[in-house]
Amino acid sequence: MFGYEVLFIHGAWEGPWAFSPWSAYLAEGGWAVRSLTLPGHGPGDEAGRYGLGDYVEALEEGVWDPGRTVLVGHSLGGWLILKYLEEHQVAASVLLAPVPESGFPQRTQRALFQLAPWDTAACLLLGRPPVLTKTELVRRTTFLPDTPEEVVQRFMERCVAESPRVIRAISLMRWAPLARHRIRGRRLRALQKGRPHLLLAAERDFFFLPEELTSTAALLGADTWMLKGSPHGFPVLDEDRAIIGGLEGWLRHHLASEAAGP
Repeated sequence: MFGYEVLFIHGAWEGPWAFSPWSAYLAEGGWAVRSLTLPGHGPGDEAGRYGLGDYVEALEEGVWDPGRTVLVGHSLGGWLILKYLEEHQVAASVLLAPVPESGFPQRTQRALFQLAPWDTAACLLLGRPPVLTKTELVRRTTFLPDTPEEVVQRFMERCVAESPRVIRAISLMRWAPLARHRIRGRRLRALQKGRPHLLLAAERDFFFLPEELTSTAALLGADTWMLKGSPHGFPVLDEDRAIIGGLEGWLRHHLASEAAGP
């Protein structure tokens, strides 16, 4: 549609499969669509071999024509988009419950230590790859209490062990002002002023509360939508395609405006 390509960037533990229904929906509507596979998230590979810089590089290499590309990223994929936008202007971007520019909020880290103290400590302190094996933990953090058991199980079965180096980097970023991959807010804001960006916050997000994403939206000057009653993993639960349908409408409107010019 309009000669633009939509590039999906999945989050931690996930893979391109997380966006398969949305990709199919857009493709049926005439859009060119691709999904990026982050290092270690495909068959025969291990995420533990890679660091955050490798993920950033993968996105750099995955965008073929920035000016004709729409970036759509969930969670960690949203943070990677922020990092990419420090240096590039794209046709539009959509951040879905993204990791904030400064990494995991303190509240999130405390909550994870309370829910899974050993697993969290083993990842951050010992470098043990975090694996999603506890159904109730995944349900509590990613879905809703009434999410069907088969949905949670299917999600867990398809996830991979995430890179402990990546989780550590995102977790400690706010404590390291000179961290290599820290988002340069002033540069990002200046480059993206007036560009079409959209941020979706989920009302019942365990990881990133809507109010924890206000500064992220402000950096981009992004439009912001609140998804009432939705959890962090809302892309997986969008069975009636209501969310992606709304996103497509937003994209059509803004990209048509871009094509028309001043």
